Amino acid sequence: MLKIGDYNELEVLKEVDFGFYLISDEGEILLPRKYVTEGLGIGDRINVFIYKDSEDRLVATTITPIAKVGDIAYLEVKDTNRYGAFLDWGLEKDLLVPFAEQKIKMVVGNKYFVKVYFDEVTKRVVATTKINKHLDKEVLDVAEGEEVDLTVYKFTELGASVIINNKYLGVVYKNDIFIKLNVNDKLKGYISKIRED
Repeated sequence: MLKIGDYNELEVLKEVDFGFYLISDEGEILLPRKYVTEGLGIGDRINVFIYKDSEDRLVATTITPIAKVGDIAYLEVKDTNRYGAFLDWGLEKDLLVPFAEQKIKMVVGNKYFVKVYFDEVTKRVVATTKINKHLDKEVLDVAEGEEVDLTVYKFTELGASVIINNKYLGVVYKNDIFIKLNVNDKLKGYISKIRED
């Protein structure tokens, strides 16, 4: 099944002047010539990122975006309009955060943490600043003492709020912070306690 907003390994079907068409269960998908790797031929398999272009067509790219569906990323607002805010996620088409998915009005030039997801209604990849509602609260796949990946989310009176393994929210208490931290710093940590809530 094709994963929009993620990487897919697809087979090259045919070559045209402006690129290659790849086979998918959603039909043929264009890999524009500017993204074609040298030596690519018909029948080859290639790992590509799939998203929709400005005309709502599926398109493939070999560019690595800053984030994919399921990721939490710290992205800059490039533009706003009547639909919402548009973030730079490393691809030609910017990533939309609809107004309904903004906790506060987003401002051009500022950076925000967002969760990237596939909207089943619009069938597009979008983002939200309402990260809490997209974090996993039911299935916990970490244990006390386990090493985890941390991203500094914000600072509170208790210490640093962190995103754990791109899935959960946690806190590093002030008395457990031994280095200078900034928002979006990425580091290793250990689970010291899992609370029931």
